[in-house]
Amino acid sequence: MTDFLDVEIAQRSLGEMAPRMKILAGLMPDYVRELEAWQAKAREYGRRFVRPQALEIDAKCRRDPRYFDWDLIRRAMPYGFLSMAIPKSAGGGGNLTTTTAVVLEELCAACSGVANVFGAHGLGISGILLGFDLYHVDRSLADVVESEKRGEPVIFAAAITEPLAGSDVEDAGYLRTAKLMTEARPVAGGYRLNGRKVFISNGSIAKYSSVIAPLDRTRPNETMSAFLVRAGDPGFSVGRVEEKMGMKACPAAELIFEDCFVPRENLIGLEGDGVRGVETVLGASRGPVGAIATGVARGAFERLVDFTVRKKTGGRRLFDQQWVQIRLADMARRIFLARQAYLDGCMTFDFTGAPKLMKLFASRMLDAVPSHVRRHPLITRVLRSATMQRTTRRMMDERLDENDLHHIQQYSSGAKITGSDTAMSVAYEALQIVGLEASLHRHELEKIFRDAKLTQIYEGTNQLNRHNVFINLFPREAGHGD
Repeated sequence: MTDFLDVEIAQRSLGEMAPRMKILAGLMPDYVRELEAWQAKAREYGRRFVRPQALEIDAKCRRDPRYFDWDLIRRAMPYGFLSMAIPKSAGGGGNLTTTTAVVLEELCAACSGVANVFGAHGLGISGILLGFDLYHVDRSLADVVESEKRGEPVIFAAAITEPLAGSDVEDAGYLRTAKLMTEARPVAGGYRLNGRKVFISNGSIAKYSSVIAPLDRTRPNETMSAFLVRAGDPGFSVGRVEEKMGMKACPAAELIFEDCFVPRENLIGLEGDGVRGVETVLGASRGPVGAIATGVARGAFERLVDFTVRKKTGGRRLFDQQWVQIRLADMARRIFLARQAYLDGCMTFDFTGAPKLMKLFASRMLDAVPSHVRRHPLITRVLRSATMQRTTRRMMDERLDENDLHHIQQYSSGAKITGSDTAMSVAYEALQIVGLEASLHRHELEKIFRDAKLTQIYEGTNQLNRHNVFINLFPREAGHGD
């Protein structure tokens, strides 16, 4: 890249990118400094390691969808991206969704496929974190932290989508008529899991998969539950790894369950808690998905600026031509608005939802009681008891105001829609400005355009998210629609 691009575009501070951060720096200086520190780490990793290899990885994955660059992910271990959302008392970074979003925007400006490995991992651990399941915090999430310190990545996946039920599984209203294939039948000591999940990001490389499945397919809303399945468990296998159009560096796989036994202790939360869990997780994760899309748009914009500075027509740089300047300005405006949308979504969750959750007994216990004490068999038995988990659930219901939940859903879905539509429009316009040269792989723009489309599809299609905005904007009236 040119020195111009390095200084003027790619090195802007968080305060320059989001003016609210300058305001917050006077009110909450430590909070903003921590965000800036995480942004700097993500920017360094992206520029040093990800960007130089992005095109090569994309080409390798095109030839072999099962290819995965483990060495590149190992280089991320000193930065702590896999553990940044895990509580500090469990050895992680203790960060919430805004930090995750800032990191993902930076990584996506380098390569959204690589960034999505970390984003999908975060989605996989979210059910454990937001359900305050201390049993799994002290075991599978501790495995993530301890392995990261040794320089070996332990990756999670979230398995929600099914062959005949995509976004339907993510919405309680559509779930009743969804054509579900996966089911977990209670048996002695646990459950027998049968069925298939598809398009699962990280599915072929994850050590742990958080699998959403009903105990009774005829009553999914009442019986949907979450289970932790490990790679290598009998009856669990990886099927097809998709030949994707974009974000190739993050594999999407089919997961197959054939009488896969899941021990009862590998239930996440309570039986029948799956619908609420999915809605809570998506309310927290769609803001960061908006950040992923904003990073994709920013990546297209940065590469376009670089191209227009280098490219001359009629003895003049494209960058100096007014028609280009106006279009660049409009693209920058859309990226700015997308960034504000994801910050609104994330900060709404972090400042209205998360603090109330952190007042729960389970959260206080996480801070006050060392993990080796929590792992004692007697304490474990208490924490895993149905009484304790029902108490935690009741306390969550009491603390989370219904209006706060509606706002979280509105702004997170709005961030996802705004960011992904911006990614597509900016990437497309960049192709138009560059012209025929945009088809050349080395300019990265055709890759970014392929990457951008996925942001409109995953975490619920944009159509579903628009409906989610509506039903949370008019919750008392939404049930009257056709």
